[in-house]
Amino acid sequence: MSEYPSIPIRMWHRRPWRTSSLMRVSDRVEALVWLFAIIVMLVAVPVAGAAGTAGYTAAANRIRVENSTKVTVPATITTKPERIVTVDAYGSTTERFDATVRWDQSGRSGTTTTEVPDKSVPGDEVQVWLDANGTVTAPPVRPINAANSGIGIGATVLAAIWSGAILLGCGTGRLLRAHCSVALDREWRGMSPPVGQDS
Repeated sequence: MSEYPSIPIRMWHRRPWRTSSLMRVSDRVEALVWLFAIIVMLVAVPVAGAAGTAGYTAAANRIRVENSTKVTVPATITTKPERIVTVDAYGSTTERFDATVRWDQSGRSGTTTTEVPDKSVPGDEVQVWLDANGTVTAPPVRPINAANSGIGIGATVLAAIWSGAILLGCGTGRLLRAHCSVALDREWRGMSPPVGQDS
């Protein structure tokens, strides 16, 4: 008993240039569309790689510039830390302790409310990050974030192109099969008399 042909063999039998009277025009068109889709998917790999590299480079430059303007200054806790409990959508709770801190830097002073260690007391010292204008800012961004950004951009581009190519192939096949089904049904009705009637 012969086995059903494997996928590569079936794909080879459906090649659009095959000289077989059993292949309809719609079969050749669908095969051409899928061939085009596969080529697009292959070309998408280096395109996504280039997009990811460009995204990484841009993110790395932005992070480097932003981090270069940030400085850390010692600040003194001036109020008793307040316990803050948050609950996420899944019911998990997290807690942190916030307190008002004060700092003096280059003759300029300021205050802000920031997260502090849980056992802190007024008078303890913590570090606060300031930007070039002396405004409180977030800590420096880790360089790994640039790599994550590049990977995300590359993966998004690749997924978008691959999805479009697959949708093109599947959509074209569905439309062609629907068209063939209508044509076959019309021909069948033309050849066969209605049930119960003699020809």
